[in-house]
Amino acid sequence: MIHVCPLFSGSSGNSTYIGTKEAGVLIDAGRSCKSILSALDQCGIDPSAVKAILITHDHNDHISGLRVLAKRLRAPVYASEETLCGILRAGCAEKDTQLMELSGPSDIAGMGVIPFDTPHDVAHSQGFRLEAGERTVGFATDLGRVTPEIWEGLYGADLVFLEANYDEAMLAVSSYPYYLKTRIRSDRGHLSNTDSAQCIRRLALSGTGRFILGHLSKENNTPDLAGQTVRQVLVESGLEEGRDFLLQVARRLEPSQPVCF
Repeated sequence: MIHVCPLFSGSSGNSTYIGTKEAGVLIDAGRSCKSILSALDQCGIDPSAVKAILITHDHNDHISGLRVLAKRLRAPVYASEETLCGILRAGCAEKDTQLMELSGPSDIAGMGVIPFDTPHDVAHSQGFRLEAGERTVGFATDLGRVTPEIWEGLYGADLVFLEANYDEAMLAVSSYPYYLKTRIRSDRGHLSNTDSAQCIRRLALSGTGRFILGHLSKENNTPDLAGQTVRQVLVESGLEEGRDFLLQVARRLEPSQPVCF
């Protein structure tokens, strides 16, 4: 049985466990080691089950806890070459931390891991497709648009964890400076609730039945707004929650209910 455990998700820090009770990976380590270990415990996952840490990109909310966590778990760190360089520049890895370039399909923690590029304002960010037996999870956050490569990475997955970063109306009237609003809306920024809903609609109509919305902005979104936007689009497409799809919004500061299937 695969467990998808969103530990933290948002600009305050990101980390998600994906795998079985015996072996799996953490995607991102953007909170303290202590916080992540406590969150794993709350989800019923022993730290020894973490066999590797996958890093999407080198922004602080994805790597701030990495140095201590990787040392504590003695787990290798996988990321693109550019992200690994960013991790080193940020001082987020010990000298003896095993840094592994992830440039193609790899066998990690008993799962097939397929990275795909995501358009974000860093040198080389990635999402991941994780295949465990007959179960597949697609994971994509911090992306300004859904490219054909991302679609290929998510298509046909049993569960998709997808960014729904901001509500367009909230961002428009927020106190953010113009340049930051422009960055967020750009094709190397973040997905809006509407962008996420349209991607999820396509995935749901093609057979994906489980969705987790993540990386919500604290200032420019709410869990209710994100969930409502996606649900409305799915219902208008003739899909029924509980029959055709299950939808969850990942919490920002504490573990969310694990999805097990």
